[in-house]
Amino acid sequence: MRLADAREKLTKVSVDGGAPRYPVREVLASVRGALFRGDKIECSCCDRTFSHFLYSPYFTARCPYCLSVERYRVLCRFLRGRSDFADGPVRVLDIAPMWWFQEFCRSYENIDYMSIDIRSPLAMRHMDIRHLDLDDASFDWIFCSHVLEHVDDDMGALRELLRVLKPGGTAIIQVPVEAERTIERRELGPVEQVELLKFPDHLRVYGPDFAEKLADAGFRVEIARPVEGLDETEVARCGLDPGEDLFVCSK
Repeated sequence: MRLADAREKLTKVSVDGGAPRYPVREVLASVRGALFRGDKIECSCCDRTFSHFLYSPYFTARCPYCLSVERYRVLCRFLRGRSDFADGPVRVLDIAPMWWFQEFCRSYENIDYMSIDIRSPLAMRHMDIRHLDLDDASFDWIFCSHVLEHVDDDMGALRELLRVLKPGGTAIIQVPVEAERTIERRELGPVEQVELLKFPDHLRVYGPDFAEKLADAGFRVEIARPVEGLDETEVARCGLDPGEDLFVCSK
C-alpha cells in the first residue's frame, strides 16, 4: 500500500449508521487500554476496567481507553440504569460531542444518534445551538454537557432545545454549578473572573438558580445526583465527580 493511501485510510472520517468514526483514535484507544490493563478502576462510559486512571491538570481522572472525564462517567452511569434509554428506538441529539460519549451512544443498537456543534470536526452537522436547523419535536433525548457557559444567549439556546425535544422526551443538561447564584462575566472584576470563571471562554458561572432558568425556558426540571449515597471507595474506583448534578428536563 502506498504511503498516501495508508495515510488516507487512517485519517479519513468514516461513517457507520450516520455517526463519524475515527480509525486512528480507535487504534490509539486500544493501545492505551492494553497498556493499562487491570481491574482496580472502572469506566462507566466504555464499560472497561483498568489498573489506574490517567491524570491531567484540569480533570482528575481520564479513562485510559476512551479518555472520558468525571462528569461524563456520572452521566453514563446514570443512563446505564435507565431502561427508558436502553429499550426501544430513540432519537438522540448530542450537543458539542465528545468521542467517549459518541461511542457510548453507538453501543446501543436502538439509538438513532445525531451530534451538532458550531465548528467541531467531531460533529455530524455544524449549526448554532441558538438557531437549530432542526424540526420541532424531533428528538427523544438531548444531551448538553458544559456548553451553556460558553453561549452568550443561554436562554435562547434553552428555548431551542425545548423546541426540538419531543413531548415526553428528556433533555439532560449539565453546567458547572460553582457559585451561590448565577453570575455573568460582565458583573465580575478581572480578579473575580479568574477566580470564579477559571476559563477565559466561560461567560458566566452558574448557581443552584440554574433550575429556575430551565423552568423559565419552559422545561419541567428534576435534579439527579447519581453519586449521592455511594461510598468514597466506589466514587474513587469509578472516577466520578461527587458534585456533578444532572438537570433532567422534560417537556
